[in-house]
Amino acid sequence: MRKIVLPVLVVLLLASCKNDYTKSFTVSGTLKNTSAKVVYVEESIIATGEKRVKDSSAIDTDGKFSMNVKAKEEGIYNLRLQTDPSPFATVINDADKINVEADFSKRNDFYNVSGSKASAAVEDYFTKITEMRAEKFSLNLKVDSIRKNKGDSLLAESFIARQRQIAGEIKTYTEQTVQKADKAPLSLFILAAYQGMARNPNYLMSGFTDTELLGLLNAMLKKFPDRSDIAGIRNSMEADMQRAFAEAPKPKWVGKQAPEISLPDTEGRKVNLSSFRGKYVLVDFWASWCIPCRRENPNVVEAYNQYRSKNFTILGVSFDRQKEAWEKAIVDDNLNWTHVSDLKYWQSEAAAIYQVGTIPFNVLIDPDGKVVAENLRGEALGQKLQEVLN
Repeated sequence: MRKIVLPVLVVLLLASCKNDYTKSFTVSGTLKNTSAKVVYVEESIIATGEKRVKDSSAIDTDGKFSMNVKAKEEGIYNLRLQTDPSPFATVINDADKINVEADFSKRNDFYNVSGSKASAAVEDYFTKITEMRAEKFSLNLKVDSIRKNKGDSLLAESFIARQRQIAGEIKTYTEQTVQKADKAPLSLFILAAYQGMARNPNYLMSGFTDTELLGLLNAMLKKFPDRSDIAGIRNSMEADMQRAFAEAPKPKWVGKQAPEISLPDTEGRKVNLSSFRGKYVLVDFWASWCIPCRRENPNVVEAYNQYRSKNFTILGVSFDRQKEAWEKAIVDDNLNWTHVSDLKYWQSEAAAIYQVGTIPFNVLIDPDGKVVAENLRGEALGQKLQEVLN
């Protein structure tokens, strides 16, 4: 089944929430250590991706500003400086008056929101996960150093294990934040923000699966039963999943003996697929330039780490053209298994043998060399491995 998270996330990220809120609200405060002369407040428009400026304010010599927004509904509003297209703060209009204090000389915790409980919750969320991600990043640098210097592999494994633990903690914290939120815009924004980060392979985070997203959306709809936006997102996601299942191509390799692959690894040594006979092996077709592949890699890494001690391994087959980019992606995405490539792009011998038309693509081969599943992605990969290995 193809993933349908991306179109859902576009709606999630842009959604503002419909209710009977008709009051205007004021955003004011003090901005320190910035050369900008003007600050803007922008509203995110439903489904269009448009960022509509609702008001602006000059920043006086003391850094003070004040803006008034006429709002027909509660939603997500971003504050940005005239000198920067990216927002520096996000607020939710659950209060008449919202105060924002920011000091741009600071790298972390540089702004504070008061007067709005939901806006403060957004700030608290990002503060917390920034701390957790900082530890993950530090560990990743240590792992890279160990590998480049051929250091203690056991120490590297312990750092990787801690990274996985932190990733799980971030996901759990996000889920709890979404579930505890008493405002629909807060739930939707946090969920979208997390999924957006999880799509970036450099963050080494696993996003919520389609099933998990549906569960969260259903729970949100129970808490906010009058929310037509949440119902629309949920219904659209269900329809997309059903359509994707119906349109999914029929397996072409399942039940057949896996064709041989014989390609060089990163050191130029020839590796044969048949050398893995006796194990379950996932042949994973990918490339460093393939964005969907890189987004899927955290799921593959998670599956490998969970089942590699149970007679399971992975053979990565890359359709790269440049060895440097291929090797860098292996390190960056923590793909700690055997990799091969003839660096011939779509003209790769493996592409022709396995009739690969799109990537990512994979086949799962049993110890006797027979294909038992193909095109396993996201939660489907873990479910199949649990089925055959437990």
